[in-house]
Amino acid sequence: MPPLVFLHGLATTQVIWSWLLPLLPPGREVIALDVPGFGTSPAAGPGFVLADVADRLAAQIALRTDGPVDLVGHSMGGAVAVTLADRHPHRVAALVLAAPAGFRALPTLLCRGAAPVAAAGIRVRRAAAPLAHHAAARRLLLTGGVADPARISAAQARTMFAASRDATRTAAAFATVAGADLRPALGRLAAPPGLIWGAADRVVPPTVAAAIAAARPGVRLQTIPATGHIAMVERPDRFAQALAELLPCPS
Repeated sequence: MPPLVFLHGLATTQVIWSWLLPLLPPGREVIALDVPGFGTSPAAGPGFVLADVADRLAAQIALRTDGPVDLVGHSMGGAVAVTLADRHPHRVAALVLAAPAGFRALPTLLCRGAAPVAAAGIRVRRAAAPLAHHAAARRLLLTGGVADPARISAAQARTMFAASRDATRTAAAFATVAGADLRPALGRLAAPPGLIWGAADRVVPPTVAAAIAAARPGVRLQTIPATGHIAMVERPDRFAQALAELLPCPS
């Protein structure tokens, strides 16, 4: 059975998968990686170039295993995962994208202008992390990320906010993935990916799934009701079920 590799989204680290991993079937090798420029992984160059980031991760995966892996990417990590699968097809046995970025390209000037604003917003959330024990603060700080902030504990919120501390490429990554159109890369993949989406995602809305399905017929979609963008934190049980539907374990 191929190892299962997870790539996180913007301004976080592999910690975002912490609540999901214990719910996965035992006995399978699981690898959660920090995307270059985030967490403990050094940046792959001065900016955030998807090809360079994907190549760096492919090399890291090669150090862990000789064969292909099942690859799961969330949001920004979804854009990286598609690029990795396109550039290194022998490294990817199956691909699952959770609310992936990179499929609704925005104008370049808009991306560049919005990138520092997004990075500043993340810094504000991190600075406000000590207030996470207040339910009202969590509702405000998690707006857009989850559908029901009551599902997120204060400890979870603090952990997520703190994870952005070592992100050195937040603005560059935002500009890159917000302006990317990965539909051509998607069309070159040997097999269509699986998709997982929170039905109440306001960051990368579920309508993007229709654009992906149009670009690559045959995609399989698992929707998690009443769930926002970080479904693996808000509803890890349902995320695990969706992943099992898309990557069934051999009997």
